[in-house]
Amino acid sequence: MALAAASVANYCDHVEHNEAVDLAWVTDCARTLRGVACEVAAAEGVDLRILYSERLRAIEARNPISSPDSLDGGKAAEAATTWRALQLAQAAHDRFYHFDVVGLSKGDQLRHYALHVAKLAGAYAELATGELDVDDFRARRLPDTLLFGLKLATVTGKRLPEAALAGEEPVSGLHLQAA
Repeated sequence: MALAAASVANYCDHVEHNEAVDLAWVTDCARTLRGVACEVAAAEGVDLRILYSERLRAIEARNPISSPDSLDGGKAAEAATTWRALQLAQAAHDRFYHFDVVGLSKGDQLRHYALHVAKLAGAYAELATGELDVDDFRARRLPDTLLFGLKLATVTGKRLPEAALAGEEPVSGLHLQAA
């Protein structure tokens, strides 16, 4: 997680200094985040898609523009059976609830996401040292790992594949492959 966070920060820093960059620094981080989320969920025996759906709903519920008629990103995530559908669910959630960030330049969006990924790396370190409650980690930080793995792919123009989230039976878990 620390290496992934550093990779995005390094990309942002190089861009600001007009130095050579490699988009793979960000797209590889996105793939790493998705993979880590899937691996941790599999090891914990939890359904990452459900955790992710619940996280989107919690974020949406506390947003001041939320109403019973608002977009339900959690529902879209629960219905997703492919990586592409999950990416589109996240993008719809972002357009509706995070228009302030989506409206930023790509560079500003990347810097914003770099801060979130750094916070995630810190959360993993806190978990490893026993400073973070496991239930809090499962409810917020694990789904956020997937969430930013999706966002970073989208902001860099990476279209995730139509591959099933969980191989032959995509209705539960995301642990069989991380596109």
